[in-house]
Amino acid sequence: MPKKLSLDGLSYPLICLACLLVFAPVVFLDFQRGWDDGWMVMNHYTVMGFTWDNLRAVFTEFYSAQYSPVNEIIYMAIYAAFGYNPAVYHLYLLVFHVVNACLVLLFIQRFIENRIDKLTARRVAFVTALLFAIHPLQVESIAWIAASKIPLYTFFALLFLLSYIRYIHTEKTGFYFVAFLLFACSFGSKEQSVVLPLLLPLIDWALNRTPLACGEKTSENSIKKKSWGYLLLEKAPFFLFALFAGLYTYANQSASVIDRWAGYPFDQRLVFCCYSLAGYFGKLVFPVNLLYLYPFPMAPGKELPAGFFVYPVITIVAAIVLIKIIRRKDWPVIFGILFFLANMVLMLHLVAMSRFSIMADRYVYLPSVGIFFIAAWYAVPWLQKMAANGKKWIFIPVAIYLLYLGSYAHFRNYVWKNNETLKKEFKELIDTDLMKQNRHDL
Repeated sequence: MPKKLSLDGLSYPLICLACLLVFAPVVFLDFQRGWDDGWMVMNHYTVMGFTWDNLRAVFTEFYSAQYSPVNEIIYMAIYAAFGYNPAVYHLYLLVFHVVNACLVLLFIQRFIENRIDKLTARRVAFVTALLFAIHPLQVESIAWIAASKIPLYTFFALLFLLSYIRYIHTEKTGFYFVAFLLFACSFGSKEQSVVLPLLLPLIDWALNRTPLACGEKTSENSIKKKSWGYLLLEKAPFFLFALFAGLYTYANQSASVIDRWAGYPFDQRLVFCCYSLAGYFGKLVFPVNLLYLYPFPMAPGKELPAGFFVYPVITIVAAIVLIKIIRRKDWPVIFGILFFLANMVLMLHLVAMSRFSIMADRYVYLPSVGIFFIAAWYAVPWLQKMAANGKKWIFIPVAIYLLYLGSYAHFRNYVWKNNETLKKEFKELIDTDLMKQNRHDL
């Protein structure tokens, strides 16, 4: 791997450049007026502006089962300055994606700096951030204005994790309170962030702060171990806030929407969970056939197609492999998988929620960091070893793979130009049996 990637001063500009090369076309896209942009962005909150009554409504009301006051305030600010100019709204998303990719680089580097040598740590962090920056699954979160809650909550979530790591290293309560405030801001951006406290025990374990050892010891001048009781009390405010926020959100969901789309029995939702896991992992490794909508295979109350029962088998096999890895105490794999699952737990159908798509690319925006970290942790040392052995040709397939990811993401931006282009790739599915069952939902 080129030495220049090890330089802190060059890593961040390269990540920013990669984001811009891949996602610059988004500033030329229109609103999805026939999709959620028509009501999530263009609504009475945005138009009414910064009045006390409107601000109170933004923070206290659920609008069509959605609660994202921080995101709505940004919409209001953009509208006040530029009106409904789609380029500015798209630029807002692009800027946050660039910042988030840099935060991923910083988070991974801070997270593993005591695990491996500094050069390798920087390279692992860079590769993780690069995959996050250019992956085609990120397009939906950047090209669709109504999905702006995703990059925004991720921004606060990454700052939350960085602040918590800083608190662990310094034991200064100021960083603890900053982390709590950032967690609250993340929830104010998107309700999905209620799962973030699940990451705190995971980070404690990975940094060898718990009585349960995690792999090899870190450097001597790092983390002090804490008792389980101390760690439990320390996390209590975060989990209590998450519990209250989650119950409050669920209670204010639109009952008609939940009844319609959460009407699948638990056994079917369990199969959907297995299908979604296989789909997300597959598309993270090699993204193909990405769509703006992945419909359920049948309407609620109908029989599940027989072909879907293969996915629980795949999940069981994967779980057995993961158990073997856990027994080997291969901590990067354990951390990456649990990071992914913790962030995805509400999106895997185990909890009945209002949604009409069995999968959605935007759901893996933040969770993908865990999978990209695993790939980078093992790929970077292997590539370094190959280069040292004179096998530099190995970088050719790696470069081709990265070029594929970036090119696919770049050209997929144009699919989100407007309603017509978005649905054009979907038209061949309209006449299938699957789409006939869901025609009224499109």
